[in-house]
Amino acid sequence: MTKETHAKGGYISALIALPFIYQNYLLKYNIYYRIILLFIYVYFSYFGSLIPDIDMRGSYISKRFPIIYKKLGENLRHRGFTHSIVFIGILSFLGKLLMEYSDNNIVFYCLSSGLIIGSISHICLDLITKEGVELLYPITINFSILSIRTSSKLEKTICKSLNFIIIFLLGYRFYLLM
Repeated sequence: MTKETHAKGGYISALIALPFIYQNYLLKYNIYYRIILLFIYVYFSYFGSLIPDIDMRGSYISKRFPIIYKKLGENLRHRGFTHSIVFIGILSFLGKLLMEYSDNNIVFYCLSSGLIIGSISHICLDLITKEGVELLYPITINFSILSIRTSSKLEKTICKSLNFIIIFLLGYRFYLLM
């Protein structure tokens, strides 16, 4: 999938999980602080939706973070470790550590939950491509649900369709918040 499709998938995943985050963690803060926290959450879901491609030379994220790509990405197969359950587990563990060391700061909760939700959406979207992902890394079996080719007409159609889902979810979420 392309950067645009992954970004939209990250936004959709964040909007789907938003009621849980909002009701359980954000409701007790004043409206202005909630808005800031929502922006942090949505931004990091976008960022998280791009992170797994740090293992691919020339990807948007590897160009933005060349030092991380050099240290980590050059040594990994694309759609291997960073597209696996192990990677999500490590992100979750690091998020939990961040929460413990920040004394359960809500900003870090929004940051880490957005990052994890975005990364999961990335892996789910890559599962529907022909190339698939090594979901059970280090076992080198590629899992693929569909056979959509990256940058194909079908993917571009899916990407455009995701726009309508985002608009619907945004409208629906704001309606529920009122």
